[in-house]
Amino acid sequence: MPHPLLPQGEGRRPATTYSFNTLLARIEEIATNMARLEKKVETMSLPHSSNLMAHTVAKPSALPPRPTPLYSEMAAGAPNPSAARTLPPVPPSSYINRFKLGQVVIRKKFDQPVPFEGLTAATICQKINDALVFAKAAIDGDPIKVRAVAQFPNGDVKIFTKDRRAAKWLLDNKHLWTQKADPVFVTSQVAHPVLLHSCPTSFDVNNKEHVELLCKQNDIDPKEIQKIRWLLSPKGRRLALDIERAGLCYNSLHLKGQHYLQGPKQCYNCLAVGHLAHSCKEKPLCSRCGAGHNSASCEEMEDSSRSCQRCLQVDRKTSPAIDLSDPKYDHSSFSSACPIRTKEIEKLSKEKIPTTRQ
Repeated sequence: MPHPLLPQGEGRRPATTYSFNTLLARIEEIATNMARLEKKVETMSLPHSSNLMAHTVAKPSALPPRPTPLYSEMAAGAPNPSAARTLPPVPPSSYINRFKLGQVVIRKKFDQPVPFEGLTAATICQKINDALVFAKAAIDGDPIKVRAVAQFPNGDVKIFTKDRRAAKWLLDNKHLWTQKADPVFVTSQVAHPVLLHSCPTSFDVNNKEHVELLCKQNDIDPKEIQKIRWLLSPKGRRLALDIERAGLCYNSLHLKGQHYLQGPKQCYNCLAVGHLAHSCKEKPLCSRCGAGHNSASCEEMEDSSRSCQRCLQVDRKTSPAIDLSDPKYDHSSFSSACPIRTKEIEKLSKEKIPTTRQ
């Protein structure tokens, strides 16, 4: 039955109003709780923030030191002297080498007298420069000149030039100017030996026609061949590399090329293995007579004892009486039958083998 004081259709309005008011009250309660929670969070985070600030301020030494401004920056009025300065890029090695002096050592033969003996460095420079003018030494039209020299006690000459290209020219063409600078300073031309396999025995190295035929069939200028002694020795390195890679042809035969590797170095002064006579610092030992002089200056044309002087020298230190007829001495100091030479070669071979890291 409808309410007598309210019109029809408005009976449910008080319930709707009550629900809306209840919802507003709950929202206000939630907002109050949120505000209370925010205050609590702020209260809990404030001590941590203050401690963090105190910790940061308490250690100023942890900061990197400010770089001292340069005088050039202060004079130029740099806006920020403490800013990081960028270094210029490193130039390439080819550019750096342009400003380096070229150095080369011209070695004399061990049996030659000392060149430029008794002359000052200035006089030696003048003589070498005069010889270079005579030899027309130049690179790209620029004449090569020697700037300084230094002479070693054994007679070798160290030369300083404008750059490395000039030093290389002096070494490759030393046979053109050394004797002109000093008549006793005779040097040989740089060779690049090449070994040819399966060459017919009918080829005569002293026959000019055979050599010209070999060069003609392989488009080689005969002037490029310095010497043929069953070991082809081209003057140029490029020609030697071409022969090593492709070989040569002779009378419809293909001859395989290979780089010629010389045997171990052995000194003609002290007879030891591992160095040459021009750099030897030991006492001389004659391979012919066993005396204390170089073998090249020995007056004996043949070996007087025909025995290994190195083996004799070692045994004479332990026993004064030596039997020269003993077969163990019947070999040359340069022979592979010499036990001392064999031990020295084995020692050099072990030193050349790189040790592997554990």
